[in-house]
Amino acid sequence: MTHPPEWPGPEAALPTRNGLLSPSLRRDLADLNLQYLDLGLDPSAEADPRFGWEESIRANLRAVDAPTRERLAAVPFALFELVIPLAAPSQVTARVEDGSPLARSGIPTGRCESFAHQAAFLARRLAEGGELASGVVFAFAPEARRWLLESRPSQLAELARHPAAIRPRWRTHGQFWQVLVGAACRSSIAALEWAQCIGLCLIGAEDATQAPDGRRRQRP
Repeated sequence: MTHPPEWPGPEAALPTRNGLLSPSLRRDLADLNLQYLDLGLDPSAEADPRFGWEESIRANLRAVDAPTRERLAAVPFALFELVIPLAAPSQVTARVEDGSPLARSGIPTGRCESFAHQAAFLARRLAEGGELASGVVFAFAPEARRWLLESRPSQLAELARHPAAIRPRWRTHGQFWQVLVGAACRSSIAALEWAQCIGLCLIGAEDATQAPDGRRRQRP
């Protein structure tokens, strides 16, 4: 009698052939990915650019149940983009103003800021672990990693309060999301690993974004 394969939990490390993320980092990344999906799929977030997937992608993600969404969130890269300013940390003074068009959303501001704050501190941990880890998980250029390493906690919190600090990743790559969702729906670890490999190949191919200081973000 054969048994279906057991899915590894979010705390599972990446395959030992690369050993890139520790179990705790993998767990925390999965938690952030799941938070991002839960926030972005709330009906009140549809007009929020922080969760601006194409509608076909949004519909595809909404169609999955909670266990499938958890498997999807356990990929070894962020499902969102953290936009790092190009200015030195001491020069970043942007704050969210009440009524800013970018800040308008049906989601309470505190929930989004809390998520962005957690993402910023995970990014710092990854940056401290080396250029490869931060490059794979967030596609950070060397300048972005340097910014994170030079930032004080208060400056990371300042970044999290900026409404343009978070963006969806691959917001127009509907075919990739279809493959990833399909793999998460199947009882096959191999299928999900294949979808993850596609995502890793797409790293650096995100749509061009603007840094919070208004300047174009450089690709890694």
